Amino acid sequence: MRKLMFVLGVLTVLQYQVVCAQNAEFPNAIRAKANLSDFQLLADANEGIRIGPGFELAYLHNISPFVNIGLPVKMGVSKFPGTTENKVTASGDLIAQVLNTRHKGRLQPFAFAGLGYFFEQSNGGHMQIPIGAGLNLKMSRFAYAHIQAEYRYAAQEQRNNLQAGLGFVYLLHKGEAQPSNLPADTDKDGTPDNLDKCPNEPGPAPAMGCPDNDNDGLANSEDDCPNDPGPSATKGCPDYDNDGTPDKDDKCPTDAGPLNGCPDNDKDGVADNVDKCPGLAGPINGCPDRDGDGIADNEDKCPDTPGSAATKGCPAVADDDQDGVPNNEDACPQVAGPTKYKGCPDSDGDDVADNEDKCPNTVGPKTNFGCPEVKQETKERLAFAMKAVQFETARAALKPESYAILEEIIDIMAQYPDYKLKISGHTDNIGDEARNLQLSTDRAKACHDYFLLRRVDAKRINFAGYGEGRPMSDNNTPAGRELNRRVEFELTLD
Repeated sequence: MRKLMFVLGVLTVLQYQVVCAQNAEFPNAIRAKANLSDFQLLADANEGIRIGPGFELAYLHNISPFVNIGLPVKMGVSKFPGTTENKVTASGDLIAQVLNTRHKGRLQPFAFAGLGYFFEQSNGGHMQIPIGAGLNLKMSRFAYAHIQAEYRYAAQEQRNNLQAGLGFVYLLHKGEAQPSNLPADTDKDGTPDNLDKCPNEPGPAPAMGCPDNDNDGLANSEDDCPNDPGPSATKGCPDYDNDGTPDKDDKCPTDAGPLNGCPDNDKDGVADNVDKCPGLAGPINGCPDRDGDGIADNEDKCPDTPGSAATKGCPAVADDDQDGVPNNEDACPQVAGPTKYKGCPDSDGDDVADNEDKCPNTVGPKTNFGCPEVKQETKERLAFAMKAVQFETARAALKPESYAILEEIIDIMAQYPDYKLKISGHTDNIGDEARNLQLSTDRAKACHDYFLLRRVDAKRINFAGYGEGRPMSDNNTPAGRELNRRVEFELTLD
């Protein structure tokens, strides 16, 4: 007992000294909690868990924004290995606690380690080393709920133990002095009236004391998008692709570019989204005109010979392919073909001229543009893929169970080499509409990227996201919303 009184006396002196040196910026604290201990689990797990109740009082002194020095004192009833009786115990520790005192959130995690002395009812005492972690939950400006767990390594055999507790932390603060000579602040927003551009409306300092709904540093009066955060370069409006054109004015919000926010890969002054020849620079709707007759090469039946619009860019009497159909009447003036097909060949003999045949080397009915029709069982597998392709919750990461059906789609594309694959992403109406649109686009792109990784020709696949705009069921029911969260796969000829 005399040892216990001596240790408690030392801790009291230390506590008095650190109280006198209290940090004014980050206040010290006191802590009280109920404590549970178990010595049996670490000694002999076969005897089960034997919980001993107790309590703890502690003083915590702040020495920096990230470190407290603590003096916890504990008393309790413990059940030791190999005994059936309960013993009264006590301990005193000196610990270093690591936490961020500047953190303003509700949750404040911490960790600690230290050195202590442990007393038993009749067996004297020994040194112990406590280490542990916990969490403070902010209840008010100076009060926190507290939970903590620790492991205590003992210098004596069969005395290593686990402890856990639940309690309360209170910060020891001083009353705030009220300055008498501060400049006026009519709206009480922390920005003095002489600097406040909106002295009668509270607002944050970055916005010069004016309201800033989206907290992007621009006052609502100067923000073209006051409810959506964005950089000052775009007057507070979002710019997803960082091309300097705000999303509200950007014709291509997900692809950076100089022309109304759209790319112009061939640098002909016509944005790719309206350029009929995005890979070739040209003056006519973005298409070249080699013969300079005012008819773009992609529409000019005689691109190297000047002609008129009436003859589709060809001389009036020319018949370049010598098939008996003059160029101005020949739908394929450079390739010979019979009159019944307006001078165009029918390479696969399916009674659909090559210029109208989307699969000129594969037999197919005219009702399907000369291409073989997609089998019903193939359509059913693509419909099944809509449900089988799965993603991580609220993310665009594919789950591994999706890979099998994606591989099956790759096999289907090999069976229909003339078709392209359209990938469409959709969501339900839960959450922000713009974020849903972006999530649907990212999920469709994740499937697109998987096919590229598997060496599918990029020209055969395209993707788009439609967000919540195309529901296939009722968003008011869980089942309906589940159907609306989907990625669709469709074989097309376009």
